[in-house]
Amino acid sequence: MIITNAYAAEWSGFAAIDFRTYVNAPVFPEQSNLRFVPSGVAQPEFRHEWGNGSNRFTFIPFGRVDAIDEHRTHFDLREFNWLYQNPKWNIRVGVGRVFWGVTESRHLVDIINQIDLVENINGEEKLGQPMVSLNIPSAYGNFNFLYLPFFRDRTFPALHGRLRFVPPVDQNASEFSGNAGRWHQDWAVRWSRTFGNVDIGIAHFMGVGREPRLLPRFDNGFNTNPTALVPVYDLIQQTSLDAQASLGNWLFKLEAITRSGQGKRFAAVVAGAEYTHYGLLGTDIDVGLLAEYLYDGRDRTAPPTPFNNDVFFGMRFAFNDAQNSQLLAGVTTDVETQAKIGTVTASRRIGEKWKIELESRFFENISPDHPRTEILTGYRKDSYIQFRIARYF
Repeated sequence: MIITNAYAAEWSGFAAIDFRTYVNAPVFPEQSNLRFVPSGVAQPEFRHEWGNGSNRFTFIPFGRVDAIDEHRTHFDLREFNWLYQNPKWNIRVGVGRVFWGVTESRHLVDIINQIDLVENINGEEKLGQPMVSLNIPSAYGNFNFLYLPFFRDRTFPALHGRLRFVPPVDQNASEFSGNAGRWHQDWAVRWSRTFGNVDIGIAHFMGVGREPRLLPRFDNGFNTNPTALVPVYDLIQQTSLDAQASLGNWLFKLEAITRSGQGKRFAAVVAGAEYTHYGLLGTDIDVGLLAEYLYDGRDRTAPPTPFNNDVFFGMRFAFNDAQNSQLLAGVTTDVETQAKIGTVTASRRIGEKWKIELESRFFENISPDHPRTEILTGYRKDSYIQFRIARYF
């Protein structure tokens, strides 16, 4: 971080080059055959505080240039907001990001920001969301009220890109059902509180759901195969619970929702535990063992999900060295079909300004025969390994 103004104006951020290698040739002839795909990404951050820290302005643009996917080449305003805070309440106005959730394999309750799917399929990269966020800490817990005046469409890979659905999603043909629309006024509220070793959050969202239904479009007639999927966004109401409890070396986690507005009201849950062994074999290395169960009771008229009945197992290594080296590996397995999504992420800092990162995702036992019911069909040959070198400033 470079301090450019002694009165708390700060520039920071990073720029990076990603080198992604796909293990297999693409399934579909219209996809790029380039197996080694470079891309560049940058995310500068500017913050300025005044009034003894009671006011803060934040500006975080984001941009990526990708070699094969014109949709992945994109720019976004992750944050552009003013924060005013005093001991009794604080308010943030502008474009911002809010994260809710505790589990590792899926972020069920995290609904405020739209997923930037072309950035990463793990759902952790989010588009900036216009909002007014009022936060009130109290002896009865923390109350967060959110007004969301504008809806952001989810990003999807282009026809030539990898990691796309079958057929590809036409992200420029989005539709809204009922009274939903981009200028629909959405609301959310969340209460959270800590009871001893237990953290609990209860939230309710009402507005345009961030997950679209994907309806087939038949440009060549209904007797032919669909040529595209059209995203359709609905008005929903979602109530959620997230909880985390620590007990010695154990960490227990829970996320649960119930949602209406997309087919029959349904419930979904992710629950699990993480056990951490500190000082492996007398070293400074900490090892965490993770296990989670994923259930989703939605019917076929709701947005598709691969996580209806799955288990996740993983391992986390924290090396506790000067380079902050870390590694996380895990596999999510569909109990019914044995379809698997594997993930390996690792990072290590080099000096004060540089960092290298490794990310790999692999897909196994993904059925090629039922693209209308198996949402991951298009991913089945898209296992990849990605290396990043980043310069922080």
